[in-house]
Amino acid sequence: MKLAETSVRRPVTVLMLVFVVIILGFVSFTKIPLDLMPEFELPIAVVSTSYSGVGPQEIESLVTKPVEQALATVPNLDSLNSVSSEGSSIVLVTFNFGVDMDQASLDMREKLDMVKAFLPEDAGDPMVFKMDMNAMPILMLAVSSDDMSLAEMQALAEDKIQPRLERTEGVASVSISGGTEQVIEIRTKSEALAGYGISVSYLQGILAAENLNLPGGTVRKGSQELAIKTKGEFDSVEEIKQLIIPLPTGASVQLQDVADVELIEAEQATISKVNGDLGIAISIQKQSGSNTVRVSEAVLAEVEKIKKELPHVEINIIQDSAEYIKDSLKQVAQNGLTGALLAIIVLYIFLRNIRTTLIIATSIPISIIATFCLLYFSNITLNLMTLGGLMLGIGRLVDDSVVVLENIYRFRQQGYSRFEAAVKGCSEVIVAVMAATLTTVAVFIP
Repeated sequence: MKLAETSVRRPVTVLMLVFVVIILGFVSFTKIPLDLMPEFELPIAVVSTSYSGVGPQEIESLVTKPVEQALATVPNLDSLNSVSSEGSSIVLVTFNFGVDMDQASLDMREKLDMVKAFLPEDAGDPMVFKMDMNAMPILMLAVSSDDMSLAEMQALAEDKIQPRLERTEGVASVSISGGTEQVIEIRTKSEALAGYGISVSYLQGILAAENLNLPGGTVRKGSQELAIKTKGEFDSVEEIKQLIIPLPTGASVQLQDVADVELIEAEQATISKVNGDLGIAISIQKQSGSNTVRVSEAVLAEVEKIKKELPHVEINIIQDSAEYIKDSLKQVAQNGLTGALLAIIVLYIFLRNIRTTLIIATSIPISIIATFCLLYFSNITLNLMTLGGLMLGIGRLVDDSVVVLENIYRFRQQGYSRFEAAVKGCSEVIVAVMAATLTTVAVFIP
């Protein structure tokens, strides 16, 4: 009663408050981050254990079952699923919704520490990973060049492009695939080894011992203490070829006398093609809690700078999650605006009063703009869920507006003035309208 009466008696104050809300709403709208879906934590964790060269049955009995038995006692566990394949054991752990996954991961690691001693010695340590939606790349780039080999493009991507992208705000990691590295291949000559009385393992031991950088102690220089390092790593292929190999007879030969040494490209584990030509694929993951659209925009801005610095290299965008997010949100927003317009047209058809229709039509955008303030100050992103809630709110708003205006119109018909009709009509139904609105809100609270 007092709210309605105060609003009617002080129209200028109410109008100023509306303008303040509109200005705040527009400012908030420009700062609200965009995302496809709201942030949520999946109650799922994965335990991965490697055991090279072992078949699936042995993996299940020696690794998977002990891990499952240890994890079965973790609190708030919902289900356990496992996959045992050659050389690998994967256990999928599902928890009840609402569980703190950081604490759950800690509990899992404690249980696994107790069972490590019962696993085979050659098996790797069980590793725990939380299922994270942020683990998916938000951006994929392809690097290609007509003037560079695949190994040169790989080196360029690792030395120049990857560090630049990793320094971009919001980027968690940058992965490179599809390239190849140069390795030194040493092919021994069986006849020469047999003639000199040495074995491959003997050569391997000498190479491992020679290719080392070792600490050499410290030297004091005044008040400074300098660390000394003895450099032993190979710098070139020629240096490896000329490596001295002691023989059992006391003599020595060079490595090139008993083996062929050559710099070659390593075998490719993955192949990436850009428009039919071999190239380098770059996958970019964002940090947990970072906004996908903002991170993507920052990365693309850095890519444009890299393109200007490396004109001989072509960088193409293969996948950009931000574009899909923008298109999805744009489509939902357009559908919402279309629905609001149709609601106004239907109201005019039934009410047949342009003034009443305009009042309701004005209340819709003002209410939506006010909601942007709440979203911004609550650190909530503009995503499909929040847009869906706004569309639902438009329907609820139209219903409440029709009920209030119809009641005000009834009092006007009974001879009350505009002031009295507005106060009495609003006060009479305000409780019923609030009850109906809160009933709808209560449905979505869980």
